[in-house]
Amino acid sequence: MQASSEFSDEQFEPEVGHEINFKEALQKYLRHWKWIILSVIVMFVLGIIYARTRIPLFKIDTAILIKDKESNSDKDILQQLEMFSSDKIIDNEIQILRTSDLMKKVIQSLDLENNYTVDRRFSKYTLYRDVPVKVQLLKRNAQSFLQTWPVKALNANEAEFNGKTIPYNKPVETDAGLIVVTPTQTKSNETVQVAFGTVEGVAQAYINKLVITPASKQATVLFISMEDENADRGKDILTKLVDEYNQISIDDKNKTTANTLAFIESRLTAVATELNSVEKKVQDYKSSNKIVDISAQSSIFLSEVQTNDAQLSKINLELGVLKSFEDYLRNSSLDQMKLPAMQGIEDPSLLVLIQQLADAQVKRESMLRTTPATNPSVSSISDQIIALRKTVLQTMQNVRTGLLNNKAQLLQQNNKFSEVIKNVPAKERGLIDVMRDRDIKNNLFTFLLQKREETAMSLASTVSDSKTIDKAKSSSMYFKPAKSVIYIAFLAMGLLIPIGVIYMVNIVDSTVKRRLDIERITRVPIIAQISHTPESNSLITLERPRSMVSEQIRGLRTNLQFILPNNDRKVILFTSNISGEGKSFIALNLGASLATTGKKVIILELDLRKPRFDVILGFQPGLGLSNYLIEQADYKSVLKQHAKQPNLHIITSGPIPPNPAELLLNGRIEKLVDELRKEYDYIIMDAPPIGLLTDAHILSKYADATLFIVRYGYTHKDQIQLIEDLRRKRVFNNLNIVFNSIDKSKTGYGYGYGYGYGYGYYDEETKGRKSWFNRLKG
Repeated sequence: MQASSEFSDEQFEPEVGHEINFKEALQKYLRHWKWIILSVIVMFVLGIIYARTRIPLFKIDTAILIKDKESNSDKDILQQLEMFSSDKIIDNEIQILRTSDLMKKVIQSLDLENNYTVDRRFSKYTLYRDVPVKVQLLKRNAQSFLQTWPVKALNANEAEFNGKTIPYNKPVETDAGLIVVTPTQTKSNETVQVAFGTVEGVAQAYINKLVITPASKQATVLFISMEDENADRGKDILTKLVDEYNQISIDDKNKTTANTLAFIESRLTAVATELNSVEKKVQDYKSSNKIVDISAQSSIFLSEVQTNDAQLSKINLELGVLKSFEDYLRNSSLDQMKLPAMQGIEDPSLLVLIQQLADAQVKRESMLRTTPATNPSVSSISDQIIALRKTVLQTMQNVRTGLLNNKAQLLQQNNKFSEVIKNVPAKERGLIDVMRDRDIKNNLFTFLLQKREETAMSLASTVSDSKTIDKAKSSSMYFKPAKSVIYIAFLAMGLLIPIGVIYMVNIVDSTVKRRLDIERITRVPIIAQISHTPESNSLITLERPRSMVSEQIRGLRTNLQFILPNNDRKVILFTSNISGEGKSFIALNLGASLATTGKKVIILELDLRKPRFDVILGFQPGLGLSNYLIEQADYKSVLKQHAKQPNLHIITSGPIPPNPAELLLNGRIEKLVDELRKEYDYIIMDAPPIGLLTDAHILSKYADATLFIVRYGYTHKDQIQLIEDLRRKRVFNNLNIVFNSIDKSKTGYGYGYGYGYGYGYYDEETKGRKSWFNRLKG
C-alpha cells in the first residue's frame, strides 16, 4: 500500500497568504536573546558616552513688535518736516532679520569669528565671556580652518599655542597662520581649543540657527529664537541683532531728513556771507552820509517795501526748489532714493504727492534687500513710483504757474515802489535801498535757521518701527542633548539593530529552516526529522547508539512500518535534490539500525559517478556494483559485510564507469533486486541526486518506498517545488521526506522537531561544556 494513495489528486498550490504565526515569528528572535541583550547593553553604554561628550545647547528667545504705523502725537509736524513711516510687511521683516549683512554686523560687534571650547570631565563646553585668552588670526594659511588649535595661558606674559610658547600682543607665525594672542580678565590654566572662522561663515551658521515666527497671521509680533552652546552668547547675539535691525530702520527714515538738513546748512552758509556783506554796506552808507535814521514816513514806506520784497524772495525760493525737484524727477533713476529738500513749498496737494513718492521709494528699497528686482511685487512698486513721478511733475507745473502769476503781481507792485522812491530825498533813498537788501537777506537767514532747528529736532526724534517686548532670555538648563531621549534612542537601536540583522538574514536566507517551510509547498509527508551532529562517524547508530541522532534514526525505522506495513521484502530508495543533503548518511544509518533488530539489510551504492562508501566505511577499493552491471562479477563476489554488524551488507559502487545511466538500463539491476529480495529483509538503494541526474528515475520502479532527503539550511525552498511536482506526476512510489541535519542550537529542540525525549539521556555529544563564546553564540 502506497502512502500517496492517502491523498487526493486535486491540485495543491503553495500557501502564499498564510496566517502569521506570532509565536513562531517571536521564537526566531528569542533564540538569539543573548545577542540582543548584549547589543542593548553595548548601545546603552555608547548612549551614555555620546550624551556626555555632546556640547550642551541652550534655547534663547526674544520677541519684537513691528509697528503698523507711526502713532506719536507729532505726526503732522514730522510730515511737514518730511518724516514718514511705511507699513511693514511681516515676511519682508523676517527676511531682513535673516540677511547676511545684518548678522555680519552682529558677529563683528561681538567678536565671534572664533569659537572657544574646553573639555571638562569627558564633556565639552563652549566659552564666551570667560575665555582666558583670545586669539586673532591675522593671516590665514591652508591649515587654519581644518582643525581646532590648543591654546593655554602660561603666565602674565606668555601663552602656549599648539605646543609653542608665544608672547602676548605680538604677531607670531604659527602652524595656524599669523596670530596675536591677547590675555583677558579671566584667570585660568585650562587648555582651550580654538576654532578659527570667517565673519561670513560664522554669520551664515547663525542665520541657519535662527527661527523667526509671527505670533499669528494677523499679528505683527515676531518670536525670534535660536540654539547656542553658550547661553550668554546667545542672548547677546539676539539682543544685538534686534539693535542692528532697529538702527537700519532709523537710518532708512533719516535719509531724506539728513539730505534736507545738509541743504539747509549749505544755504545758511551762503546767506550768512551775503548778509554780512549787506550789513557792511548799510554801516558804510550811514557813516559816509552821517545819517542817524530815516523819517517816520520813510520808515512806513520802507516797511511796505520790505514786506513786498520778502514775499518776492519766498516765491523765488519756491521756484528754485521746484526747479531742483523737477530736474531730479527727470534725470534720476528708480534706484536713487534721496529726494531733494522741499523747504518753502506750501502747496498741500504737492506735499502729499511727494510724501507718497518718498514712501513708495523707501518701501521699494526695503523690499530689494530680500527680493530680486524682477519680483512682481517689486515691479508693482516700481510702476507706482513712475506713475507718482508723472503726477508730481504735472502738479509742479500747476504750482509753478500760480507762483509765476504771484511773482508778476509782486514785481508790478515793486515797480510802483520804485517810482515812489524816486521822490524820496537822495540820501534817504540810498539808505532805503541798502536797508531793503539787508532786510531781504535777514528774513531769508531767519527762515533757514528756523527750518534747520525743526529738521534737527525731527532727526533726533526718529524712532524705529519695531519695539522689543520681551528681552532675550535663555533656558536655565540646557535642553539638548536630552539625556533621557538619547538613552531611549540608543536602547531602541540596541534592540532594533540585532532584530533588523536577524530579520534581514531571514529574508536573504532562502533555505529551508522549518518543517512549515516544507509543508507550505508540498503535501509529501515528512516521515522523520534528524538533528545535526558534529560527529564524524558515518555509522553513528553503531558507534554512539545513545546519541540524539541514533534515537531519531530509530524513530525513522519505526515509521517505516506505517508506509510499508505489508511487504516482507522491502526496497527503499534514497535520493535528494542536490549532492550534500545527507542521503548516504541517512541510508547507511537506517540500514545499520534495521540490522540491529535482526533484519538482514543490504545497501546498494548506486551513485556510480561519485562513489564514497569505500572511503567513509574504510573498505579497500575493489570490485563493485559497476563490475556486476557489466557482468564481470556476480553480486556475491562484490558483497561486503560490515565488521561490527553481521546483518549489514553493502555493495559499493566500484570503479567509475563511463556510462552509468546506460548500465542501469541493461536489465542487470532488475535481476539484482529480484535476487536480493529473496535473501534480504530490506534493500536500501542510495541513488544519485534527482535534481542533477536521471538515475533515480530509472531506479524508482524497483522501490516500494522513496525517501527524499531535505537538509536544514542547505536545501532551497524553491527546490521543494520539485518534490511536489514528483508527487503530482507519481514518479516515485510511496514518496516521503526526511528533514535532515536540523541545527537544534538555532531552532531549539522540542520546537516542532523532537519526540518528547530530553537531552540528558540521549544527547551524548553535548556532555562536554561549551566555551563562553559558544554558549553566548548558541
